Amino acid sequence: SSGINAEYGIQKPMHPQNHSDRIIFNVSGKRFETTFECLNGFPDTLLGTEEERKQFYDPVRDEYFLNRNQVAFDSVLYYYQSNGQIYRPANIPEKVFSREIEFYRLFPSKPVDTIAPSAVRQNGFWKRFQLLLWLFLEKPQSSSGARIWASLNIIIILISVCNLISESMPVYRNNPRAERIFFSIDACCVSYFTIDILLRFLSSPSKKKFLKEVLNWFDLLAVLPFYVELLLGENSGTDGMMALRVLRLFRITRVLKLIRHSQQMMLMLLVLRNCFSELGILFCTWLMGALVFGTIMHYIEVDANSGFDSVLYACWWAAVTMTTVGYGDMTPQTNIGKAFGSMILFISMIYIALPMTLIVSKFNTALEDWKQQERTQIYYKKRANEQNQTLSEGGEDSPTTEMA
Repeated sequence: SSGINAEYGIQKPMHPQNHSDRIIFNVSGKRFETTFECLNGFPDTLLGTEEERKQFYDPVRDEYFLNRNQVAFDSVLYYYQSNGQIYRPANIPEKVFSREIEFYRLFPSKPVDTIAPSAVRQNGFWKRFQLLLWLFLEKPQSSSGARIWASLNIIIILISVCNLISESMPVYRNNPRAERIFFSIDACCVSYFTIDILLRFLSSPSKKKFLKEVLNWFDLLAVLPFYVELLLGENSGTDGMMALRVLRLFRITRVLKLIRHSQQMMLMLLVLRNCFSELGILFCTWLMGALVFGTIMHYIEVDANSGFDSVLYACWWAAVTMTTVGYGDMTPQTNIGKAFGSMILFISMIYIALPMTLIVSKFNTALEDWKQQERTQIYYKKRANEQNQTLSEGGEDSPTTEMA
């Protein structure tokens, strides 16, 4: 036999044409073993032919060495073993994983997911149900039913926001019939939101990660005022009614639920989360400028009866001037004050623009990464469709129909 004895390090020449032989990959120090038959079923991939594989062959150790991501290689082998299906491990960023499957030239026959199909089959009934429910709620592209649920979610959110706006109109105030209608609509929407957040919490693979997500807390704030209002009722006194009015403000957070249904808005949220330090610099820059310029302007205009009666009032003027808003409620009256105000306006455009360039740079980087991922997924989907079309035309004679 010309097989490889990896345990004792016997060096023998490899014969790819013998499909009974096993093949060993050393991926950054971790060894993986599979068969030539399994790999040769996908000749369009990097590891699918001996001609492509030989560039990584180490004749001393009689193995193939790849200086690539170890965790991602599990998914690479699963691709060959499952006839073209692939999944992304949850602990690998999507950007890193996209580079790996691009390097190996893998073309998934189905959309890439973070859950291995084998994981659904190997667990018990509750685990299988939990994973399938999680895919249904969090992955609209996983099935037609999931897409319908996501579309219904958007419709309910829009109905809830329209209901919130309509009930604030003066024409419907003190109208018992209109109040009952608005309450019924709100109750239906809140019931749907409650079911949605409970199902997503129960199906979440990691409850700790679920509680750390900011959008999930927005979902909770969207339904909490309704239940608190039911518990307190209308006979809660003046202080209670003020508390209810404050709680009702949180109902507007329901519109933030739309963020999870838009990849572009999720990108914006990701950029803001990654730019906390830059935003802190921008805030400190704006605050220091308002204090310095406001103090100077106060002492310039203090005797001109122009509204700069204190440093605090002058700082308000400096803040709106630096942001180029300029409400016009306070204006300098002296010539020196007008000249200094013009100088502040010019300086502030540069003063605030410098930290903004850092934020814009991060946003452009994140946007390019997202566009690259979109192009990669479209490319993989196109290649998968081409392979499926080849399979349907070639029938059983196609090499990709062989399974290990």
